Amino acid sequence: MSEENKQPGANIRKVSLRNLYLDPNNFRLIHEVEQVNVPDEKIKDKDIANRTYRLVAGDKNQNIQDLIESFKSNGYLPVDQIQVREIANGGYVVVEGNRRIAALKFLSNEYNGKSIDLGKLDETLFSKVPVVLYEDPDDSHYLILMALKHISGNRKWGEWNRAKLLEKLMTDYHLSEDNICKQVAISKTELRRSIRALALSNQYRESDYGDQFDESMFPLFREVARNTTLKEWIGWDDATNMANNTENRELFFSWLSKEPVEEDSDSDYSGKDGNYREPAISKRDDITILSKIIKDPGALEKLEEYRNLHEAYRTSDLIFKERIKDAVRSLASDVDIIAQLAISSEQAPQLEETFGKLRGIVEKARSSNLQGVEQTSVFHDRIDDHFSSITITAYRRLHQLKVTKISRINLFAGINNSGKTSILEAVYLLCKQNDFNGIVDVLRRRGKIPGDHIPPKWLTDQLTETIVVEGIFDNKMSSVEIRPFIEESTTLDRARYLKSVEISTQFGTHKLEALTRIYQSRDRETQADTIKLLSKVVFSSPFFFNEPHHYTAFYHRSVQSKLLPEIFQFIQEKMVPTVKDIRLVDEFQRFLVDDDRFESSMDLTSYGEGLQRIFFTSLLFASAKDGVVLIDEFENAIHADLIETFAPFIHLLAKEFNVQVFLTSHSKECIDSFVKTIPDHESSDFTFHALVEDNATISIREFDGKEFCKLIEAGDVDLRRAQ
Repeated sequence: MSEENKQPGANIRKVSLRNLYLDPNNFRLIHEVEQVNVPDEKIKDKDIANRTYRLVAGDKNQNIQDLIESFKSNGYLPVDQIQVREIANGGYVVVEGNRRIAALKFLSNEYNGKSIDLGKLDETLFSKVPVVLYEDPDDSHYLILMALKHISGNRKWGEWNRAKLLEKLMTDYHLSEDNICKQVAISKTELRRSIRALALSNQYRESDYGDQFDESMFPLFREVARNTTLKEWIGWDDATNMANNTENRELFFSWLSKEPVEEDSDSDYSGKDGNYREPAISKRDDITILSKIIKDPGALEKLEEYRNLHEAYRTSDLIFKERIKDAVRSLASDVDIIAQLAISSEQAPQLEETFGKLRGIVEKARSSNLQGVEQTSVFHDRIDDHFSSITITAYRRLHQLKVTKISRINLFAGINNSGKTSILEAVYLLCKQNDFNGIVDVLRRRGKIPGDHIPPKWLTDQLTETIVVEGIFDNKMSSVEIRPFIEESTTLDRARYLKSVEISTQFGTHKLEALTRIYQSRDRETQADTIKLLSKVVFSSPFFFNEPHHYTAFYHRSVQSKLLPEIFQFIQEKMVPTVKDIRLVDEFQRFLVDDDRFESSMDLTSYGEGLQRIFFTSLLFASAKDGVVLIDEFENAIHADLIETFAPFIHLLAKEFNVQVFLTSHSKECIDSFVKTIPDHESSDFTFHALVEDNATISIREFDGKEFCKLIEAGDVDLRRAQ
């Protein structure tokens, strides 16, 4: 049996170096000027083989010198397999391990021609190199193999080479984003950023400066692809992957490039004689600095005139304003510290003097009336359908959990810690899309933290794993991916920086991203082209009923939509006939009740928790019109008898305001009471879901309204323990 035949038990062969050919189409080489695609039948051509060797090894073998020294010092250690594929006219082309084969070819030639000392390398290896035969006929699998090693693996190629491979998978093999992300093990954000950076670099290559492009510039384009401020400035369109603001785009390209100097008005550019102005932007961090001054016309004029980015930055009015913000934040933090210390009377005069100065500054600032407001909006004001399916790929204990039976009212049941609240939170995050406040809301509720300021360190401690949720909403695919990570940029305020959170979303053809940086003792900052919500969404949990002031916005919206009379009518007919009105007293953020039994108005908290819960829950629907209401622990503070009367009212409000409702319960009495209220002709509006834990895995059982009603009628069924 030949040495080059397949060995028993594996797809392993031992092949002579003479029959191993370096891959001229390897993505490691695509940035080389001389690299061209070569068909298999020409790979063995001597000139092509020599050129490929030179591109892999370098003109003076500098690209493989480390391997040459390693082979001499340690011998050949088969830590990583050399993978090859057979070519039709005999021989093998190297799929994985081109540098190692190039190093062995160099040592073989030197040994045979000059009898050099090979050290610990056994010369017999040259005639029987162990390789693994790669037999998959699908070229895309070969590219996936490369990607796993050199994109998501531990031996990464340059950013340009990695991006070109991803582009080939999308354009030549038509793999979807999801397929590429799953097979290559990268995030959707990483994939999209690479493709966008390639598209922008292609526009540069087609510009007047295109002859100056080389792959070392690619990190600059990647940094632009993640910088929302610069993307907006160059008119970036995610749908077409094009920068459409021609003037700003060309100006940016000029800053990346050498510019020929015009000596005088009568002469031609003298760049041909080597007289050029150097690029104004040459490092990745320069992109971040540029984004901070890009909306300052004065700074851009200085940048254009002097080609000195750092000088333009230092003189920018916007940067001056940012320094003022930082100073105010630092002052507020210092005042908080002073408030906790024992201040002596000797220090009082200085504090009073400082207080007087601050009061003057505040009065001056108020007169300038400067404000900054972040806007959020929904994709569509009206929708035809809500969620028809939801897949929680990764969130807390829930993995690959698919909810396929979804109707207008959806009740999730299960024993404690079975993931009921996690389902509501996942739906909430999906609705909030790239709004970071959705994450804050979820963590605040879960941590039961009062007040609106979460400790930043606590917040980052909770953000440790990637969250992925998908769903079909209004007959369109929607998704959200939330990835916490640590940035390496040197331009960050490292003394206060804690963590970054990247949010990537999709709704139909709309793809959005947001990047939020979290700091200690400093406000977090969010970068996004725009913040869009899938729909209006309201989350109600028992914790928030202890803070009625959070319901003031819901109250005002209910007033505007004329919902309050309906709520009062329900309370009068089903609960307390003497209640005439419940109104918000703005100066105290309290709710007062007009009750015929009492001469003066009573605080709502004086009544039972059942009335409070029903009133506050009813307020939610006007604020969630054409959207989603999420109610955790529906039975909390509501007696089972009241649930029988309140459930139909919930259904009525859901229809009136076109709202989809998701509720949780761990009470069998609540579930049974809820089922009793379902009209036969509207059973399709209800779905019941049981969360079941089996070997630490959460699965789901689903029943439509008609099916579950029959089960209840047939016997004493406990949804919480459905199997």
